[in-house]
Amino acid sequence: MSKNSWLTLLVCLNLVLLLGLLATVRPPQPALAQATGLAGSYLTAAGRIQSDFDALYLLDVRERTLHAFYFERGSRDLQYAGYRDLERDFRNN
Repeated sequence: MSKNSWLTLLVCLNLVLLLGLLATVRPPQPALAQATGLAGSYLTAAGRIQSDFDALYLLDVRERTLHAFYFERGSRDLQYAGYRDLERDFRNN
């Protein structure tokens, strides 16, 4: 085969591969967060409370409270640390 034949073959192969790639590409799906309903009443976040401890924070949107949980050192039990009334904490005087 001559150089022109190889070049033509490679160009055609690249076009076929490009068409195959374009045929499989779809627009990105929308990112969905929490669903509505009861799941929409709570939000969670993790954060550090001390150098060796991490906490799990649970925000109850309906009750406007923030609850904190942590793992006791050396244990696999989740401990309840308490809660804050956010309506009272953020109330303007």
